[in-house]
Amino acid sequence: MKIDGWWLNEEQQPGREKAMRTRLMWEMVKSVVQIPKPLTSFYFEIMQRKKDDHHASHSNLINQFFHLLSSSTFIFCYILIFFNFTLAMILGMAALFVRQFGHAILEPPCHDKEKALLGFNTRNKSIIVGGYILIPIVQIVQLWGYGSLNSESFNAILSAVALQWFLLTLAAVFGRVVYLMWAHDFRTSMIWFVKLITDPITDIFAYYKSADKIFRLPPTRGSEATS
Repeated sequence: MKIDGWWLNEEQQPGREKAMRTRLMWEMVKSVVQIPKPLTSFYFEIMQRKKDDHHASHSNLINQFFHLLSSSTFIFCYILIFFNFTLAMILGMAALFVRQFGHAILEPPCHDKEKALLGFNTRNKSIIVGGYILIPIVQIVQLWGYGSLNSESFNAILSAVALQWFLLTLAAVFGRVVYLMWAHDFRTSMIWFVKLITDPITDIFAYYKSADKIFRLPPTRGSEATS
């Protein structure tokens, strides 16, 4: 079939072999483990939402690399938060700013595409990020107003800022869950919620090649001559 051109090779259809292997492994798992159909449907809808989200606002290579960095940081913070809450929130906010910078600056306008998705669009995400920025500004202004703005007091407010960041995150996430339950149904809200908390994991698998594409060194003349 390859000889007569009926079977496409990897160059003609990039990613075909990987998709076939993934599909084969999934079929083998289903043949061994009987997964309930509602759970299977739930999983496939989440993955379809992730795919739609990728096509809507993740076409820029640098933005993909930023998502790789931020997703790796988020996963680290998932563990760190149990040991150092303040540091985990600070690192998480830094990763979030990098992530949203890629959406707001590097990606072309995609509001029409994002309307079809369940989550926040880029404009709403920017507003939420603005709220995160406003929290430490308010804390610093209050200290300055009391005349107690110094290095010691600044370090003391970090834990308060981290807690307020955490509470704003809970309000944004679960507020969205409640809205989706009202606008659609409970299942739809859970699809978005599970997609959100698993995005850092799937983003690593989706965008790990972006680092190689960005930092790959061009071949030297010597290597071209020997190849």
